[in-house]
Amino acid sequence: MRRLWSSPTLRSMVVYAASGFGFAGANLILARILSTDEYALFTLVIALVNLGYSLAPAGVDGVVNRRHLEAGPQLLRRVAAASSAVGLAMGLIGLLAYDLSPAMAAMLFVSSAVGGVMMVAAAKFQSEHRFGVSLALLQSPNIVLLLAAGAAFVVHLPRAWLPVLISTIGFIAAAWWSWAVLLAERHGKPHRESDIKWGEAFALAGLAASGLLLVQLERLVLPHLLPLSDLALYGVLGAIAGSLFRVLQMGVGFSLLPRLRAAASVIERRRLIAHEAKLVGAIACLGSAGIFLVTPWIERSILHGKYHLPASLVLAAVFSGVAKISNAFTKGVATALVDPRELSIVNVAGWVSVGIALVGAFAGARWGLAGVIYGVGLGWFLRAVISFGVVVRHLRLPASVPATAP
Repeated sequence: MRRLWSSPTLRSMVVYAASGFGFAGANLILARILSTDEYALFTLVIALVNLGYSLAPAGVDGVVNRRHLEAGPQLLRRVAAASSAVGLAMGLIGLLAYDLSPAMAAMLFVSSAVGGVMMVAAAKFQSEHRFGVSLALLQSPNIVLLLAAGAAFVVHLPRAWLPVLISTIGFIAAAWWSWAVLLAERHGKPHRESDIKWGEAFALAGLAASGLLLVQLERLVLPHLLPLSDLALYGVLGAIAGSLFRVLQMGVGFSLLPRLRAAASVIERRRLIAHEAKLVGAIACLGSAGIFLVTPWIERSILHGKYHLPASLVLAAVFSGVAKISNAFTKGVATALVDPRELSIVNVAGWVSVGIALVGAFAGARWGLAGVIYGVGLGWFLRAVISFGVVVRHLRLPASVPATAP
């Protein structure tokens, strides 16, 4: 047990699990107290927020993780400018593509822009191996969502705007605190470079964007393919079945990247990936079985029969979750090890996978919500396979090493 706990991936997953419980709890509370239409609206806006603040740094968070940049006023200004531009684009998308109210669109803009600034601070802490602080920042939106759901429950306000507003305030608080700490500490650190290689940043942004779009794709296309009630049902499914796989996916990506970059040899890389794959695979198998067992109880005891999740729908969620975990490994290896040319290939492959997932979602819609999930899951698997094909040369053993080496 002590050896297992020594795994940074497992420790990261514990933090992610606590956050996942917060996200799941918030969604289940809101699914119960909000009407189907209001809960569907909440699900859509939070999906857009999650996509927006993750894209807002425009790849600067990836550059900060790969290189030692000074977290000073110059970097903050550049990040704020990039995040504000992306946040404005997300607000306009909300207004024009999803007919959000001006107030909801404004909160979407603020959350995206300020959340992007927070993401770069989290990346800086991560690059310094201060995983606790970094994880706390990255997962604070889910904890704030749980507080928001509790507030909505206490005041008996069955409207989506209140939890979205509280979530926005949480982003502002996290960004302010994190950068206050970084700016206060910067004079005691040796790194003084603050120039951003925008070519590298945009390549990393593109790589991240395709994955983030795939994460939220079901929520983004469902309003255009199926009745609004299916979006609400997917929100509940994501809270119950999707949370586990999201925790595993994020845990792998968070801890694997800096350790792979620090690995001194191919053998060390292979051993690291094999160990983490066994650990994550075991948790995924046990968790999948638990999801099938606990779902009927949640339907009866928490949701009071308001939503029904058949076994076929839960199985689709498990399929999608396994595909996401597979992608997390290949993306972590690619981000850590590939050169700029290979990064461009992985980037293009990611967007091809998004296109395949979109086609799969539209084709699968004839079979309902489960068909959409399977269609998007095919995009995830394709992305993992192509990325592995690009990074495999970084895991090949030298000719002098026996093929039986780990």
